[in-house]
Parts: sequence; C-alpha cells; structure tokens
Amino acid sequence: MPARRRGWAGWLAAGAAAATIWNVANLVAAQLDADLGAQGDSRAGEPAEASTPPVREFEADSEAILSSDVHLTQTSLRYREVRGAFQGDLTLGHAYLGLAYRPVSFDFLGHPTQVAEHRLSGQLDARYRVASPLTLLAAGSLYDGYADYRSAWLNEYFRQQYAPLPGYREAEPAGRGVQLGAHWEYLPTTGFLQLSATWLRDDIAPGYEIDFSGLRRGRATLDTASYQLTAENVVTQRLRLLQQVRLATTSGRENRYSYQGSANVALGERWVLRGYGGFAFERPTFEAWFAGASLEFELTPAWSLSVAGRYYRDTGEIENSLFSTAAPGLSALQAGVGLRYSWANSTLRFYAAPYVTRYDPFGLGTAFFAGLYRDREWGIVQVAYRVEF
Repeated sequence: MPARRRGWAGWLAAGAAAATIWNVANLVAAQLDADLGAQGDSRAGEPAEASTPPVREFEADSEAILSSDVHLTQTSLRYREVRGAFQGDLTLGHAYLGLAYRPVSFDFLGHPTQVAEHRLSGQLDARYRVASPLTLLAAGSLYDGYADYRSAWLNEYFRQQYAPLPGYREAEPAGRGVQLGAHWEYLPTTGFLQLSATWLRDDIAPGYEIDFSGLRRGRATLDTASYQLTAENVVTQRLRLLQQVRLATTSGRENRYSYQGSANVALGERWVLRGYGGFAFERPTFEAWFAGASLEFELTPAWSLSVAGRYYRDTGEIENSLFSTAAPGLSALQAGVGLRYSWANSTLRFYAAPYVTRYDPFGLGTAFFAGLYRDREWGIVQVAYRVEF
C-alpha cells in the first residue's frame, strides 16, 4: 500500500501550525523585552542594571530503530532562547514509519503490502520566572500522523477487511495537547518541586466490529488528562535525585498510576553513573516496570565514552473478547555504547544499541495479529548535535 495521501491542504495546515507556534514564541519574547524596558525607563535616576544578552541554543537529533520488517526514523529540530526571566523552546519533528505488512495464512481477505506513513509534529514550551523561587510553565503541542507502528499495522488490517463495506472511513490520526504547571525552588539551588497538568486529545485509527446489524466503528477519539508531581534534590555535591509520580486517565479506561526515580552519582572526577527505574499499574490487571543505568567516563576533556542498558516488562493489555487486538505481555532489553565529543560551545553525541523484544504467548482471540505481536531483534542508532550561541 502506498503512503497515505493527505493532500496539499493537510501539509499546508501542518506547516501553518508550525509557523504559528514559531511566531507566538517570538511575540512573547518581544513583549517581555518591551515590558522589561518599560520598567527600566520608569526608574529614571536610578543606576541602570547591566542587561544580560539572550542565550540561544539549537539542537538537531535523529534516531533510527530498525528490524527486518519495521523501519522507524525520527528527526527533530529544537530552538531554545533564554531572555531574562523568560525561556522558550520550539521543537519541530518529522517521523517516518515503514513496515512490511504480512497477514497470517488463514486471513483470506488480507494480502501482503508495504505501509509507509509520515508524522509531523510541533511543540512550544515556555517558562516564566515570576519570583525568585517560582516559575510558571506552559506548553502546547500538535501532531499529524500515526503515533506508533502498532496503530498503522492495525489500521491496515481493518482497511483490508472492511474498506469495501458501508460504514468504513479512512483514518486521519492527529493530536493536540496543552500543559500548565509551576516549578518551585523551595531550597536555593538544591531542592525543587514541580506540579503539572496535561490535557491531550488524540484522533486515532479506530477498530471495527461486524455482526448481523452491520459494521460498527470503534472509539475514534481519546481524551487524556494527566497530573504529575516531580521532586528533585541535590543531596551532596556528588548525588542528585529525581522522583516523579503521575496519574493519567484516558477515555474508556481505568486510571493509570506510575512512579519513576533516577539518581546521578559522580563516582569520581571522570566517572558518572546514572540509574533509573519505575513502575506503572492500571486496574484490573495491567502492571509494568523498568530499570536502566548508564556509566560515562571522560576519556579526555573533549571525549566521553558511555555504556548503557535498559530492561522493560509488562503484563499486557486486557483481552476481554473472542476477537481482540489487545497486546500480550512484553519484555524488552536494550544495551548499547555512546560517544560524546565537545568543543567550543558545541556537543556531538552518538549512540548505538541492539534492542530485543519478546511477547508472551497469546490465545486464539489474538491470532489474526500474530504478525504484529511477534518477537523482533532491532537495531538503534541515535545522532544528536547541540550548539549554544
């Protein structure tokens, strides 16, 4: 199957959204500059404070995750500017999703094909320090395209099964979100608390069911609200701790609770250990946990070498029907090597790792999706460049 054709209107709308986000960032920064200038003018006769020039940062990163039948790539460009009490981040991204769709042998309506999809995204993050210990946070995001390869695989399955029937509609996945929060420095430079609330609306590729009454389309829009509390503490000069708790509620699902903790430990002048782990659960039966660590060694003032590993495990989604798209339990292991080079105001990073995923056995109700939920060996390559000017 060729890539889904959105038409010029869809691509122009995505471009206009990205341009709007960029313009909003510049307008906010300009308005803050004007306000600060006006305050300076109102203090006539007082000694003028030395103005701090804005700090600008640009970062580009690209990632490829490849298996024998699924190719995923993602590239993003981020621009950051710090201007007085204001900090703004604008991120634009493009992702490609390609998969070799192969139905199971007893799927007589399905046929092998190539699926190719693109996703465009944009996000604006803003921080404004209203007082010495308090910073307000706001963010907005948009995307157009499939969020993951699972959604594209399932959409192709339902398209091949039901596209000729009345009631079938072509999926147009997209999403948008808003986040608000506050960051409180309750201990100068050593203790921080952050509270944020996020609201997301995702137009997804829905599933379909058919019976004697005809074709029924599943839920096409998901609304998610999540609330997160983050605590960060510099315990000693060599130890920094970060802890996060999160509650998320999504349309048609029970609440999901999660926790994540991490620690940065300076083992010596040239050694840094970073460890993290966490878990999540959702009633009645979903549970997940993960753990990972990286060890970085400074070879020279410019070169650093790191090794990293991560393990993930979950119990799978709830299968509550004779025909189910629910994912079985999953375990995943990743271990890789990274290299970082720094010069002047720039940094270049490279990371490569094998990545192995294994699914638990599943029942006859999920047999049509054996091609999706099959064990895979992946390769991961990441490259990132950052410069401050």
